[in-house]
Amino acid sequence: MDRTLLKIVKGEPLSQEDIEEILYKICDREHSGCGYSCPVYELNGGKVPDSFDDFEKNRGCDCFKSGKAMRQFILKRIEK
Repeated sequence: MDRTLLKIVKGEPLSQEDIEEILYKICDREHSGCGYSCPVYELNGGKVPDSFDDFEKNRGCDCFKSGKAMRQFILKRIEK
C-alpha cells in the first residue's frame, strides 16, 4: 500500500519528503510523454522546463525524476 495515500486518508500531515515522493512517481510514470498530468509541465505552459544545456544530465527536463526539483519549481511558480 502507498504509505502517502494512507496518510492522506487518515488525515495525517504530509511531509516535504512525502510530497516529493508523489511528484517523483508522477515523473517516473509520465516522463517519456511529458504532458498535463505533470504539474511542472502544466505550470510551465505546456512545455518542458529545459534551462540546462546538457540533455544527457536531465533528459531534457530540469526536473527529470527529481521530486525535490519538481516541488521547488512548483513553489517558485505559485509564489509569483
